[in-house]
Amino acid sequence: DHHEHSHDEEIDKLNEDALKLTHEIIELQEKLDRRSDAKRIQRAGSLKARVEALEDPSCPDHEHQCGGDDPQCVSDLLVCDGIKDCRNGDDESHCHNPFHAGDDFVGDVVFDHCTKRRPENITLSVESISVAAFFPGFPKLHVHVNIHKETDEDEVEVSLPSDAIYSFAEDKLIVYPSEDDGLGLVGQFDGYNFDRFVGDIIHEASKEHCARFIFHRK
Repeated sequence: DHHEHSHDEEIDKLNEDALKLTHEIIELQEKLDRRSDAKRIQRAGSLKARVEALEDPSCPDHEHQCGGDDPQCVSDLLVCDGIKDCRNGDDESHCHNPFHAGDDFVGDVVFDHCTKRRPENITLSVESISVAAFFPGFPKLHVHVNIHKETDEDEVEVSLPSDAIYSFAEDKLIVYPSEDDGLGLVGQFDGYNFDRFVGDIIHEASKEHCARFIFHRK
C-alpha cells in the first residue's frame, strides 16, 4: 500500500515537472518570438558587434583582430584577399561588399559646421565598383554625392562625382574630397547592420570631423 502511495506521489511530481517545463517552453518560445522581430535582431546584432569590438584584445592600428579566443593580429591588407591568414580563418569570413552599382544611401544631418550648402540630407549614389587583382580587400568605388537644398530664394541641386574605397578590414568607406574645400566623407558600418552607416565629413588638411550624417540604404 505504501508502495502504491509513493508511486502516486511520483506521478504527481512528474506531472508537476511536466507542467513547469511546458510553462518554461512557452515562455522561451515567446522570448524567441520577440527576438526574431527583425528590427530587434538587427539592434541586438549591432550591439553585439560593438561590444565585441570593445572587448577584443586590441591590435595595433591597421591590423585586424582575428577574434575568438585566439589573440592573433594580421595586417588589414591581408583581410579578404582570398587567403586565410588568421588561424581561425576570420580574415576571410566577412567579405561581403555592402555596396553595389546602383545603390543609394540617404544621409540625414546630425550636425554640420562646415559644408558649403548645409543640406538636411545627402544621397550617396554608387555608380560603379572595381576590384584590383592585387588589392581585393579594398574595392574602389565611383560615387556621386547628391545634394538637394531648398531655400526661400532658390533650389540647389548638385551632384559631385568622387572616388572612394571600401575597407573590409574596418567596415569603412572613404570618399575622397570632390571639391577644392577638401572635405572628404568617412562612412563607418558597425560590422553587423550593412544597411546603415555613420558618415563623418572630415577636413582633409586638419583631419577635423566637422559634420555628421546618418546614412540608410534607400
